[in-house]
Amino acid sequence: MVTCTDLVQNKILAYPYISRTFMKNFRLLFALVFISNVVFAQLDVPPVAGNPRATVTEEVGITSISIKYSRPDVNKREGKIWGDGNLVPNGFTTNSFITNKNTSPWRAGANEITAITFEHDVKVEGQPLKAGTYGLFIAMAPDNATLIFSTQAEAWGSFYYEEKFDVLRVNVKPVALDKSVEYLKYEFIDHKDKSCVIALQWEKLSIPFKVEVDTDNIVLARLREQLVSQKGFNSTNLIQAAQFCVTRGINLDEALVWSNRAITGNQGQRSYVSLRNLASVYEKMNRTAQADSVMNEALSLATAVQYTAYGRILISQKKADKAMEVFTASQKKFGDVFGVNSGLASGYSAKGDFANALKYAGKAVAQAPNENTRKQIEAQIAKLKEGKDIN
Repeated sequence: MVTCTDLVQNKILAYPYISRTFMKNFRLLFALVFISNVVFAQLDVPPVAGNPRATVTEEVGITSISIKYSRPDVNKREGKIWGDGNLVPNGFTTNSFITNKNTSPWRAGANEITAITFEHDVKVEGQPLKAGTYGLFIAMAPDNATLIFSTQAEAWGSFYYEEKFDVLRVNVKPVALDKSVEYLKYEFIDHKDKSCVIALQWEKLSIPFKVEVDTDNIVLARLREQLVSQKGFNSTNLIQAAQFCVTRGINLDEALVWSNRAITGNQGQRSYVSLRNLASVYEKMNRTAQADSVMNEALSLATAVQYTAYGRILISQKKADKAMEVFTASQKKFGDVFGVNSGLASGYSAKGDFANALKYAGKAVAQAPNENTRKQIEAQIAKLKEGKDIN
């Protein structure tokens, strides 16, 4: 096998004078290439121009959203950041290394590309965007900003930007800030259960955009995966999954299946907790007779504290009479104990009978299991003396 070294040596033998010059230059070139490779492979230097690198991450539901960017500072350039003739001019005015013209948008930060990652599919300003990592660019205008999400997620800045890689463009309204932000930053400023607002903030301008996530279906898909794994053999996990559906008012047929598995399946448990969960699914499905039947069985296994907790749920549902039935049944079963008396205080208060509520609250405060609970009952007594419902 003939190698590059063999060829070089053959060349040297054929031309002795040229060989010395060639070999000298060859060795010098080899040394430079080697040193260059070592430098680029090993150096870890501060960011260009002192623009610190940053990553901000938050979750919406169970969906992680992450932004990786560099943070330029104002550096005494107030009033010279935004708009034509300034640091971030309007439109597509960054120099393109492809066209050698000012045809690229702003990189939405400094140095390397600003990259935004969505763990699941989302909507940005109402427009669908698939899960993944995107380069984020911005084209400014006097009264709006065009956000561009591109599959170019690893380029340096926007010098190699090409429109053909765009997957989404949305227009948003910039917002003036009262206080100047020295270093550019991205903030999650309005976090909700199924959405958030992310804002680029720099100098005295904020560029916000809304991101929505289909939290319910994402969570359901994840629950289904988990409940056919080893986690599905745990009754607590099955109950938790069912209660997610009850709370959201979704997927109730499957919640019913999970609830029954928590009672009768492998490692299922027939307990107050599992039966109460099943009853709550029936209640949500408006299957009242079945809910009442299951709840009666659940109460046969309940402690005094669990009786009280259920009675208070009924009060929150504006079912004060039924709550009193539960509290009275608890009294017959358990007698003069803290759980019974604190429940009766709540029940009589819900019916506006503050005299009897005070009577049982007085008993409960003397039976309080710890100092924090005693203080809570004392606060309830104070409210009852003012004729105020403690529920």
